[in-house]
Amino acid sequence: MKVVIGLAHHGPDRNRLMNTLMSFGTQADYIWLYDNNSQKEDLTDNGKFFGLSQTNEPCYYFSCDSDLYYPEDYIEKTIEQIEIYNCIVSYHGRKLKGPGLDYYHDHYGYPFNKTQNRDHLIDVAGTGVTAFRTDYFNPKNIAFSEYKRMSDLVFSLEAAKQDKRIICLAHNKDWIIQQEVPKEETIMFKEKNNCFIQNKLADEIWEYKKNITGY
Repeated sequence: MKVVIGLAHHGPDRNRLMNTLMSFGTQADYIWLYDNNSQKEDLTDNGKFFGLSQTNEPCYYFSCDSDLYYPEDYIEKTIEQIEIYNCIVSYHGRKLKGPGLDYYHDHYGYPFNKTQNRDHLIDVAGTGVTAFRTDYFNPKNIAFSEYKRMSDLVFSLEAAKQDKRIICLAHNKDWIIQQEVPKEETIMFKEKNNCFIQNKLADEIWEYKKNITGY
């Protein structure tokens, strides 16, 4: 089965993007890069899922961010875990504590840049470090979601609707490395004080989970 990487790029700094691409080396068969700077439609970070709409055969799909360094064994080790768990896997995400809470501050988080000693079942995947088989889950059109700059929630809501599990995998602190990014350019910085829609989507995920699993 082919390995496909999906990336979205925006902003003037292409050096970080090139660093990310170089870190993959020859690990993938295809890389779909959606450059919001040069396309008619700005899909924001949802553009990392554009490749799903262009891929017809089942594949391992890796949604990635253009400001990370990925290790040389990233694809291999992640595929091993996909096959063990038979579900969506990630190295970052959130476990929702309940409805009516602040998305960025009140739920339990599992960061990719801190050591996680064991695997955890989570509700919201960090889609910069997420992978899945498209014959298990294939949300082809989420790149075109009306909700922008919240791809983690858009992706995870669709997974909740389809009753698909998400596992946050154990990993070491320095396995995936964040490139230096001014904090004012990050989505969290831009959205954390005005996250009404994020809270709404998180509550929707909670409701789907409650109805299916009896949270």
